[in-house]
Amino acid sequence: MDSYSQYDKHKFMSDILQALHLKMDEFMYNLAHHTPYEMILYSWINKLYTKGRSSEEAIQLIYKARNILLLTPKNSWCSPPILS
Repeated sequence: MDSYSQYDKHKFMSDILQALHLKMDEFMYNLAHHTPYEMILYSWINKLYTKGRSSEEAIQLIYKARNILLLTPKNSWCSPPILS
């Protein structure tokens, strides 16, 4: 049963990465090298899987969270650096 659970988790992650137009091997390589975007995304995927969300629901939540992270003016990844 544990192997089925791992397959299910892998399928969940695969569906999400495919929807985000990310390749699994590149994602895992970047994750292994502690790339911030992949680490955040991996954390979100694990939390959503643990909460029992469907892959479709997880994709929508990740889209929203990603937009908030990237587009919120204060402390955004897309905002220009503050020069003192």
